[in-house]
Amino acid sequence: MATSPIGSLANLLLTEIADRNPPAATDRLLQEQNERHLTKATVSILRDILDHITNYEFDHPPDSSFTDACKAARQRLRSHPAATNAPVLAFMSLICVNSVLLDRRFKSPNITEQQQADDYCRQIFHTEAVGRAIELVYGPVGNRSVTAEEARYWSEVDFTSLRYHKAGTTSFILRGTRTAPDNEAGSYSPLAVKCVLFPWNKLAAITRATDQYAQTYGQGSVSQRVVKPKASSGQWVLMPYQEGQTLSEMIADFEASKPRMADRINKAEEVARKVATALHKLAHDDAVDASDSTCQHLDLSPSNVIIDHEGTARFVDLGINHLYSRQVGISEHDDAVYIAPEIKNQRNKSVTADAYSLGIILMQILAGSPPRDGRTPEVIWTTSPNLGRLLEDFIEERPENRFLLLPQPGGFRFDELLAHLEFCFTLIREEPVAQEGSLPYLWARIAPASREASTQFKQWLHWRNDGHGAGRYERYLLFFSALSTLGWWFIVSKTALVTVSDTVTDQADSLPTGLELYAKVIALSQGLVAAKFYQTILARLTTRGIPGLRGRCTEAAMRSMAVVAVPTTALSTFVPALYWVWPWTCTGGAVAVALSNWATWHTANRLLNEAEGTLSTAPARDRRFASGYEQWWWTMLLYSLIIAVIGWGIQMGALKDIGAYVFILVTITVGVHYGSKCTAAGPAICGSIARAFFVGQRLEILHRRSGPA
Repeated sequence: MATSPIGSLANLLLTEIADRNPPAATDRLLQEQNERHLTKATVSILRDILDHITNYEFDHPPDSSFTDACKAARQRLRSHPAATNAPVLAFMSLICVNSVLLDRRFKSPNITEQQQADDYCRQIFHTEAVGRAIELVYGPVGNRSVTAEEARYWSEVDFTSLRYHKAGTTSFILRGTRTAPDNEAGSYSPLAVKCVLFPWNKLAAITRATDQYAQTYGQGSVSQRVVKPKASSGQWVLMPYQEGQTLSEMIADFEASKPRMADRINKAEEVARKVATALHKLAHDDAVDASDSTCQHLDLSPSNVIIDHEGTARFVDLGINHLYSRQVGISEHDDAVYIAPEIKNQRNKSVTADAYSLGIILMQILAGSPPRDGRTPEVIWTTSPNLGRLLEDFIEERPENRFLLLPQPGGFRFDELLAHLEFCFTLIREEPVAQEGSLPYLWARIAPASREASTQFKQWLHWRNDGHGAGRYERYLLFFSALSTLGWWFIVSKTALVTVSDTVTDQADSLPTGLELYAKVIALSQGLVAAKFYQTILARLTTRGIPGLRGRCTEAAMRSMAVVAVPTTALSTFVPALYWVWPWTCTGGAVAVALSNWATWHTANRLLNEAEGTLSTAPARDRRFASGYEQWWWTMLLYSLIIAVIGWGIQMGALKDIGAYVFILVTITVGVHYGSKCTAAGPAICGSIARAFFVGQRLEILHRRSGPA
């Protein structure tokens, strides 16, 4: 049976891509003038493009790809002497665009490669009449399902004006104008043409959603924050071109500026305000209604948010992305990371699906990349436990377990969420990390008191003045931070080798010697590390709100660390007859710290064990604690044993050079405990424990919600 003209042309295009055409066959392609035949041949190739990619890769070496072959075929045709005005060039160029963008979807995200793909597509539209191929392949010739009304809208597009703009997940966006001016003044408003990539337009769900897009989101009742479509079919959407920068582009520019954490916090607050405000407008300034498809985005990602020239966030590409929900090979890449699990897993819609997406976006800004494991990045907890607590509530896998600390009995509202966000960012701005790069920030990182008391005092004032009451535990934690600071300055006043009173009374020459000197030096070093340990790691941690004896004992152990060095200092430095007891007071202090570390670690670990299977954001077992915190308690016990041995040796007269042993202990205390553990690793340790205690608080809320067994 004779091959049809369409099948013959399709075979010629495929063999040209494979570089197996004889010269006569290439001439045949270049001489083909029947655009209808070329259109149908191109559509037949594109509809089965996944099969062609698979067949090509099976027959060729691993280092060659169908996309590269398409590019090479286009270049050969363009350089042919008979290529001038050959219609096949536009169709081959469209095959290249589709193949390049499809190939990008199946690769791990890479900004450089994505930019190269965009640049290639942009260059094609500048050098070839691809608009004509778009008109035929996506219009009535290549798409039999187009209605008369859709065909009318399609005919109003000036396809010679089309230029490549950007690619989406299942589509690419072109910018152009209409054939007729918009008004008597002769102005042409820019138009955006969204074309669905092949073969995704073969999926019934995608075709149906695209076909109904204009009907759903072009209504007058839809929020003005939506870029409303004019018309749509199963393969394309026509809409006004929205000037501005996508949030994705804005974030990329922000990352290129090499921001500090203080900059990231400011940018996250800015984006949270813009997007949450727009989402509230999308929900008609009311509680989110999961049954109304027009009041949620459901595919919220940075590439689907446009920030216009006035700084207002506007939405495009609303509705469920069925490519993600059907898990067609790319769900772990690109924008799928932003989509709530219940949407990807085709469960019932939830009122917090867009809030989940917003949480991922904010984490990307703060951490430099979006989390792909469904957990808050450690750098956020390390930076500020307040940030971790704020965002952990956003991204719980089960929608019923989200926002446990932000109950909204009247329904989930984005204006209330925004008020919560703004208040939390107000608190975070008082923390030293929000002043990164400044002298106060550096002083807070290295100083014993770490500015914790003053920071918590400012935050407590915000709790009181902003109508949030005094905070559930803010005043309580502030008291112990102030107590720790007072304890530090008390130790300084009693152990300093030269005090202000000595200088004023001209007694500075009478420096302490012998046992007094050793006792004061040891006490000062112990007070130094005790203040740093409490204020860097424990000052913001509490197990209040976690019921049970274990939680209460852990709370008592942590709070005791605020003054752990005070009694040891008093015992070893106040009475001259007791100067010799410094090894034993030092040993006692080390044992107390070891017990506190054990209680804190044990409680945190037990809470994380209990959260397994209930809260998806709980960290994996091998990533629970930073810097080996689970070893701190027994290494501190070992340290206390070493001190006790030294003390026993000195007391028994076996160790003579007391000054050398004092020097060793001070070096360990200041260098290892103060410098390495508290100053360097302290923020990460604090974040690890804060995450675990926050898990415990959320578990308790869930237990109370479920009621007695």
